[in-house]
Amino acid sequence: MKKSILPFLLCIILGFACQDNNDPASACGVNDPVENIPWLKQLAENSANESSDGYSYIAQAKFNGKRVFYLGSCCPFCNWSLRLLDCEGNLMSDEVIFEDLEDTEIIWKPDNSQCSFD
Repeated sequence: MKKSILPFLLCIILGFACQDNNDPASACGVNDPVENIPWLKQLAENSANESSDGYSYIAQAKFNGKRVFYLGSCCPFCNWSLRLLDCEGNLMSDEVIFEDLEDTEIIWKPDNSQCSFD
């Protein structure tokens, strides 16, 4: 009986050890990317001060297994393109569409946000 329980317990332990970590701390190694990544904090502050601030937001996602960020807009009359930034704030040159992104999460929006993410 003991011999049959041991492999079962080992499988359970390994199963919990292999779970994906969806904690925001995995975003470039910080707990709060908007507060702890200087260029991202500046991007949020600049967006909050623009006249169209109610329509902007910052999101993080995974692209090709790497954490990326983008400044988005929910403005119904505006055109904007999806441009990804890496953890250092460098513009990534790949042409990307939303379907290429995984685990997208809104990490900042202004207090007067007009965006609905439901």
